[in-house]
Formats: sequence, C-alpha cells, structure tokens
Amino acid sequence: MTLRIGISARLWHNPPPGLGVPTKRLQFLESGMAQWIMSHGVVALMIPFVDQKLAPHVHKRLPLRDLVDNLDGLVLQGGIDVHPQFYGAKPWQAQAEYDTIRDEYELDLLRGFIDAGKPVLGICRGCQLLNVYFGGTLIQDIPSQWPGAVAHTDDVRYDRLVHEVHFMPGSRLAAIYGYDPRHITSLHHQCVDKFGKDMVLEARSPIDLVPEGIRHTGHSFVVGVQWHPEFHLMNGVSEILDSGPLMMAFLKAAMRRAGHVRRLVNEMARVRDAVS
Repeated sequence: MTLRIGISARLWHNPPPGLGVPTKRLQFLESGMAQWIMSHGVVALMIPFVDQKLAPHVHKRLPLRDLVDNLDGLVLQGGIDVHPQFYGAKPWQAQAEYDTIRDEYELDLLRGFIDAGKPVLGICRGCQLLNVYFGGTLIQDIPSQWPGAVAHTDDVRYDRLVHEVHFMPGSRLAAIYGYDPRHITSLHHQCVDKFGKDMVLEARSPIDLVPEGIRHTGHSFVVGVQWHPEFHLMNGVSEILDSGPLMMAFLKAAMRRAGHVRRLVNEMARVRDAVS
C-alpha cells in the first residue's frame, strides 16, 4: 500500500485583494515540500485547518483520530515564529508577528501523531515547535540573543544562504549522513534554547554551536531540522546536503509503523474469525 504522508498547512489570514478572496483565510503548501515527499513514491496530503468557531453545528472536536489513522506520518512545514506564550516567555519585541491559531492547530496534530506512535519530521519552525511541544524553550532572535552567531538568515540570499553543519556522534542524523561536515540552507532567526523532555541534540553549526537538528529519544522517529531539505532539490549549490536520505529514513519509519498496524489488524481479524 502506498504511504500517505500528512503535511501541516500554512495559514494566510488576510490575503491581498488581487487573489479574489480578500476576506477569506487561505491554507497553502509550499510546492517544494510536496515535490520532495512525492518524489519518493508516496502520497503527500495537506491536512486542512478547520475553525470550529465558523462551524457551530459541530458539537464535538473534529475527528483528529480519523486523520491520524488514515495517514502514516506527519511533516511540519516552516513558517512564522511560534508564540512564546507556549513556552512561558514574553515576545522579544513589541512588533514581533505570530499566529497562535496555527500554533494550536499544529500542536493538536503533533499530539495525535505522537500519541499514535507515528513518525514526525519538523522542518525549521516545525523543529522549534517539536521542542516546545515537549516542554522546551526557544532563542527568540539569534542575532541579538546568541553572541558570536554566524548569519542564519538573509533576506537577499534567502534559500541560497548556506553554512556548515556537524552531526553529533551517535546521532540518528550521523547514522544517515556520516560524520563529515556538510552544508545546509539557513533561513531561521530562532532556534532551540532549553531542550524539551527527552529531546537530544542531533546537529549543530560548528562555529557558533547553534542547534540545527534535534530528536526525541522516546519515539522511533520524531526528528526536527532547522534547514529546509525541500529547498535543496533546486538550490544549485553543489556541496549542499542531499535531502533524499533524510526523507527515506522518515519513510522507512512510516513503513515499519504501517506494517506493524497491518499485522495487528490481521491478527484481530483472525481472532474474530476463530471466535465466530
């Protein structure tokens, strides 16, 4: 059976008039993300956000369990900063922008997939949200709060800004990529500060030691990376890290989980047949 991978939606609450829906919230998926996942022979499906305030006839929570049951893994897209209220802090500056609606929507998704034991891969913001979900905190602005940091974001170079990354000894990422230094895209001004419960460091920037990859030790595959592997496909930088092995490791975890569930279902069916 073809794997079905759910991707969290980005939310656009106030789209410009030129799009033809000036008063409607939009949900979207960056095309490179779908390309990266589906190039490995699986189905990628964006998981829609549904605002229950706009659906008063719904008298109970939407069927998150049904969504989780029908998908084999979750990928969290990048995007706007996670609101610091979710890790007990105040905004680093008055004009900082957040989207608590998206925060709560993705935290619900995380809860469903993690409770079901299904693999999760967080990209950039998704990496940070994973750490927050498990009780960790974030550096809200690397340039002003991490002395000596190299550039981790650049409005001009955008997805062409790269820097070196080192994988930690014994880490899951080192098992995937080895220990040789690699180069990755860098588009983030926030990063992990205090690690959440059972979260461990998987990769870091070697010059300033900014965390670039994390993993939860209590699950088969709950991994976050600060870079954008989906951008590596078309980046054009020759030494950029191959994004394929990371996706294959995630999909292998999804295959193992799906195979385990199918075996349980088959066993339950045999027991029912025997009893009847």
